[in-house]
Amino acid sequence: MQEANDIDVFIKKEGRKRTIRFILGYVLAVFLTFFICFYEFPYYIDKPGGLDNINDKVKVDGAYRSEGSINLTYVGELKGTLPFLFLAWINPDWTIVPKESPNDLLDHATDMIRQKILMKQSYTTSIMYAYQKADKKVDIVSENIYVTYIFEEANTDLKVGDQIISVDGKKIKNNEEFHNIVSSHQVGDESKIVVKNNDNEYTRTVKYVESDNQVVVGIQIGIEYLLETTPNYEFKYNSLEYGPSGGLMISLAVYNSLVKEDITKGYKIAGTGTLDEDGNVGPVGGIEYKLKGAVKGGAIVFFAPSDENYDEAMAIKKKKKYDIDIVRVSTFDDALAYLMKLKEK
Repeated sequence: MQEANDIDVFIKKEGRKRTIRFILGYVLAVFLTFFICFYEFPYYIDKPGGLDNINDKVKVDGAYRSEGSINLTYVGELKGTLPFLFLAWINPDWTIVPKESPNDLLDHATDMIRQKILMKQSYTTSIMYAYQKADKKVDIVSENIYVTYIFEEANTDLKVGDQIISVDGKKIKNNEEFHNIVSSHQVGDESKIVVKNNDNEYTRTVKYVESDNQVVVGIQIGIEYLLETTPNYEFKYNSLEYGPSGGLMISLAVYNSLVKEDITKGYKIAGTGTLDEDGNVGPVGGIEYKLKGAVKGGAIVFFAPSDENYDEAMAIKKKKKYDIDIVRVSTFDDALAYLMKLKEK
């Protein structure tokens, strides 16, 4: 009888051990799966993007119909998880990039904040230029002033991404007002600056410093223009977008909505390049990925800023034997002139 009881106890103990081993194995498997699929290493992956139809972003009241499309091109970015890192290792079109480097001016997270501000500045500048080019009414109502960079010589607790609301109690409506306040101070003076960041208000402190014989705060400013236009427009920002490189294409698309003639002629138009207030096109990064995305999306033409961007795009076209026209542009008018010469599809 005792022997039977001992067997029962042994069986129960072994059952408990098996249960514990199963639970531990299950927990370990879940942990490993999570680690493999979701743990982010200090890298991200750049890859070819695609086409982003601007008509889905900018809605102009009474816009003229377009048979084709004007598209943003972009660099796809993936998180540095093990599966993506492995795919990047075997895919020659994907590039593994360190998130942080001792040579970088800004860490990756801070640079993304900066790039989103530059995107807003670029887009509102480009929309303003398109209205002016189409002889439509556009006025700057006010300007949102953001901190986009803090130089080493600065003596302040301002942060990249801060929107400047007031300085020493005076509300700031535009960059000129901010500049006038700064220039009225002496080196060593101190100001209290109220800022907004992530919907919260903070009071920062700044001591004025000297740079190139001028009194400065030691920061770089980004401007988002608040516009009043006729006709009205609505712009939808994508939370995943960043950077100023879509300026040229935004301006072309808005211009196309404001004029009777459809400058797309029924084709998919793609390209990249910043655009300033005078219509000059500036260089961008990631031209290789943007060109590959344009080809993948079926665009017939790719506008590339002149010089290095254009040369790189042409080299890639020849190497890959892409069937796409690459057009060198230095100004908005260069791109418009090319489109005006296109034959109807």
